[in-house]
Amino acid sequence: AASPDTPDTVRVGIYPRRSTDDENQPYSIEVQDERLDSYVGSQPGWQVAMRFSDDASGGTTNRPGLQRALQAARAGLIDVLLVYRVDRFSRNLRDTVTLLDELDQLGVVFRSATEPFDTSTPMGRMLVQMLGMFAQFERDSIIERVIAGMERKAAKGLWKGGRRPFGYTVDRGTHRLVPHADEAAVVRLIFRSYTRDRLGSSSIATLLNERGHRTTNGGTWSAYQVLRVLSNRIYIGELAFRGITVEDCHAPLVDSETFEHAERILAERGEDHSHRAASGYDYMLTGRMRCPKCGKAMLGTRATGRSKTYRYYTCFTRARYDSSTCDTPRLNADAVDAAVLHAL
Repeated sequence: AASPDTPDTVRVGIYPRRSTDDENQPYSIEVQDERLDSYVGSQPGWQVAMRFSDDASGGTTNRPGLQRALQAARAGLIDVLLVYRVDRFSRNLRDTVTLLDELDQLGVVFRSATEPFDTSTPMGRMLVQMLGMFAQFERDSIIERVIAGMERKAAKGLWKGGRRPFGYTVDRGTHRLVPHADEAAVVRLIFRSYTRDRLGSSSIATLLNERGHRTTNGGTWSAYQVLRVLSNRIYIGELAFRGITVEDCHAPLVDSETFEHAERILAERGEDHSHRAASGYDYMLTGRMRCPKCGKAMLGTRATGRSKTYRYYTCFTRARYDSSTCDTPRLNADAVDAAVLHAL
């Protein structure tokens, strides 16, 4: 960092960012670092005081490097924040304007090494906002094209992309799902255990783990993951995306009668709701309370009894897995909501 005894020295913080959606990554961190260093060297009195970088999308400000840069600006450690291009800073116009306002209030000048402006002048601030607007337009256009492509694939009964579902592989030539010999057998075991043997989701997860079966990412099975399999219509050959539903897209792993039987049992046991987060409108404190044992959020859940539905706040870990992973007791949601409202 510059010495405080050299007031003419301009302390520069450089911020390169590599975006996850840049084609072939044309703006690598190393390239941006090199060009930013050259730019700083060409400016009289400028000296690199701090370096920040991110390898993340510019659609959000929740980036570690950017947050460190802002903290340095608030602490008065830099005079200029230098980026390679405005879209390296942010691709969201609202975020760009908000960040620039904060830097302006802190007395930190924002500069781009490849675009002729700086925020120390009104014209420079206007140009930054205009470039931010175009950056957001480009980002929104990319998102629209991706979604449109996924919708076209879904309408044709093709796999839209992303992580493959357990039980299938993706034929890269036809973009259709093909049964995975070993995993397909596990899917059928899950449905058979649930509908014929009447095992619960936790018991099925235990059975799978004891037999050495693993999920697509190599992890152990949980009750939550078993329930996701039992409620996923992809296993009867159906695909759905953004309101588009197409039947007979690929070879089913279970027949429709077995799937409907599983759905009826899920409804009878209340497992179609009890292991997933309920609507936030019904649970005021969802996500606002933390589990005292594992620190995860407490979520609104429900269980269906013989005569009524019971509302709870359940630790995320317990709701997703089971009480063996976190044994924090469920809280009566009616009582907790009433107590909090009374206190307020």
